[in-house]
Amino acid sequence: MKKQITSKGRKWEIMNSFWMIWAFFPFGFFNYISFFYTSYRVKQRKWFIAGVIYSIPFILFSIVNEIVSENHWLNDLSFIVLFISWIASIVHVFNMRTEYLLRLEARALSKARELEQLKTIIKEEYKGIDMSMMEAEKRYVGKPVMEKLVDINKATEEKISSIPAIGGLLAKKIVMVREKEGGFRSLEHFSDCLQLKPHVVEKIRPFIKFPELESPSKQNKYEGRIVDF
Repeated sequence: MKKQITSKGRKWEIMNSFWMIWAFFPFGFFNYISFFYTSYRVKQRKWFIAGVIYSIPFILFSIVNEIVSENHWLNDLSFIVLFISWIASIVHVFNMRTEYLLRLEARALSKARELEQLKTIIKEEYKGIDMSMMEAEKRYVGKPVMEKLVDINKATEEKISSIPAIGGLLAKKIVMVREKEGGFRSLEHFSDCLQLKPHVVEKIRPFIKFPELESPSKQNKYEGRIVDF
């Protein structure tokens, strides 16, 4: 065990070799646990099968001593088989230790790569959101409040479609209704004409303004007046 096997270092190798202790318990009563454990950690079927094989002598020994305890030669034979399997399991764990540590290191590296790939995928998914937020900040930070607002009675269809909660179809409808109504007098008038739902109105509210429209009385104030010479 003195020679370093993996790139993780001797300390890591020792910390991941405690499973071997089960094989050293007297007469192989728990040696099969070492093989079941290593099989689970690195997903190796051959070590699971070895664990099953090493558990058989212990099971037979327990059965013989429980059922036919008076038959001494059978008891002795079962103990000899158990003892031989115990010695064999000790040799086996030493021989498999190198392969186990290498496989364990490889699985750790594979999981680390998978984690990095997952981080990259998540970062790419949110990159578009971050960029749009940065663009929005660049557009509005440092500008007067009124410059942020869109004059709904003068803005182009393209400008209106850029307002949150308003897409291309709604922007087209707004322009058509605006021409028909001669402009929108207020947010309430705007929402009533377009039959907008309350939650949509609340999303739009911070981004639009409604300058006071010239009243019909002002427009017709001088119409029909006779000029004296």
